[in-house]
Amino acid sequence: MKFQFRGFDQEGNFKSGVITAESKEEAVKILQTQNVVVTYIYPLEIEKIPALFGRITFKDLAMFCRSMIYFLRSGFTLDESIKTLSLQTPNEKLRSILQEVYNDVLAGLPLSQALEKFPDVFDPSMTKLIRIGEISGTLEKVFENLGDHFDRQERFRSKIINSLYYPAIVFIIFIGTILVLFLGVIPKITNMFEENKIPIPPITMFFQMMTHILINYGVYIILFIIFALYIIYNYSKTEEGKLAMYNFFVNIPIVGPMLKEVYILRFIEYFGFLLEGGVPIPESLEIVGESMDNPYYKNAILFISEETKKGKSISDTIQNFPDLFPPLVIQTISTGEKTGQLKSILNSTRDYYINELEMKTATISELVQPIIVVIMAVGLVLLELSLLLPIMSLTKAIGEI
Repeated sequence: MKFQFRGFDQEGNFKSGVITAESKEEAVKILQTQNVVVTYIYPLEIEKIPALFGRITFKDLAMFCRSMIYFLRSGFTLDESIKTLSLQTPNEKLRSILQEVYNDVLAGLPLSQALEKFPDVFDPSMTKLIRIGEISGTLEKVFENLGDHFDRQERFRSKIINSLYYPAIVFIIFIGTILVLFLGVIPKITNMFEENKIPIPPITMFFQMMTHILINYGVYIILFIIFALYIIYNYSKTEEGKLAMYNFFVNIPIVGPMLKEVYILRFIEYFGFLLEGGVPIPESLEIVGESMDNPYYKNAILFISEETKKGKSISDTIQNFPDLFPPLVIQTISTGEKTGQLKSILNSTRDYYINELEMKTATISELVQPIIVVIMAVGLVLLELSLLLPIMSLTKAIGEI
């Protein structure tokens, strides 16, 4: 069990930290053997269960960075800043993680090393930048850059989600209309044909078959869809699954180019941050590569890192991956290496991609709407034919009687 303590040694120097012991009494005895007069001791209770659940978003990480800037500028110590955040953060998973980080910082561990224990939340690029800030005394600037980065990521995500609300609502209404026709209208029409022994038109017969499947096997279909989504979700977490998902989405006309630009922006942004922090080019590339969740970009950047260690230039090596890095990025890096202005030209390219993604995410709804309209138009035409043709056939049959 861990206990947080404060006290003074024989020389009157203030002491604080975390000690592990079976009980509070044993912790006090251990500290007394170390000539520490204990003035405060309290057990540290870490909420382990909530940390297993929930999701930490870009918004949560941006809030973490912005709050750290505020606390550090207000004169809070690092451990006080982390402790305050761990009490105020609404996200239970992040709160539990920050409690553990606080304990490590209080025990004397640098913040960067404490964060490295949670690579799924704080990627290697982020922790390395924080380490640079600790060494150089520019921790506030590092958190400012990271806060801007996560704010942009959250803004892109929010714009994409908001722009898809209208198409999603329209599509749901369309699906609901189809289900009403399948389950309410089509069966009545087919019954009229069967009772009067009139041949059912082929298109109506097709929808009748679909209605029969939905009525008799609807529950099984829903369960199968849920199971399939669960399998796909787990598969997408594997290396093979990540490659398959990327190959699928990158070939979609609207989504594909945006997906590439997101990874390119992340590469340029983190690479520029690390270079500004004084990290050598090969090490910077290695850190950025390790932080990439896309296997294609990860392996490519790590390969470029290994080649730069052998003395090759980035621009010469990056040309081996034209499907991942467009000519603009290759030319930009080449110019930066030749002029010795790689850091500044990366910042300019970063701003270009930020503006591109801002414009594309703002107009994604306008791009998606025509696709939704075409799908709905085709569906409505088929539905109208399935209703009008039997009515015409029924009218004709009654007229012949």
